[in-house]
Amino acid sequence: MIHHSAPVQDSHQIFVIQPNRSMSWRGLLWVYAGIAAITLSVGIFWFFAGLPLVLPFSGLEMMLLGAAFYLSARGGDVREVVTIDENTLAVESGRNAPERRAEFQRHWARIVLEQRWNGRYPSPLLVRSHGRQVEIGKFLNEQERRGLAAHLGAVLRQGRIVDHQGARPGGSNQRGMTHVG
Repeated sequence: MIHHSAPVQDSHQIFVIQPNRSMSWRGLLWVYAGIAAITLSVGIFWFFAGLPLVLPFSGLEMMLLGAAFYLSARGGDVREVVTIDENTLAVESGRNAPERRAEFQRHWARIVLEQRWNGRYPSPLLVRSHGRQVEIGKFLNEQERRGLAAHLGAVLRQGRIVDHQGARPGGSNQRGMTHVG
């Protein structure tokens, strides 16, 4: 899911990229509590019916399901914020606060959508400049990634007069990379 702020100025724009969460944390806890109540009540019933090993396995099952729900919800909390202003392109990523930050000069930054040789895996969306690169939008689907690449490339080109690498914006080179900005 991509949220784009209305530009404060033509040269300052913010993109917030986050996974599409189908359920809130509170909703996930309610679903887990419902499943746990049913599973553990069945385990308790069979424990008193003379099958004592059902209850420990029910508890183990709930612990594993809880861990899976937690990891899934934690993965859905990640955010990437791409800020483009007059001189810089900054990429911040983290959960509740920025944990990593990469900053590039706007004039030299390039948005590259690499095409995989076999077409089976998602194409990574990279911000590159001066030998450094940062991948953004790992959790986006291919269509969202392509749309974001085109939009970021268009924003970067707004203030640029000459493309110093000699690549056509939006053109493809021999290595299967598409330069979009």
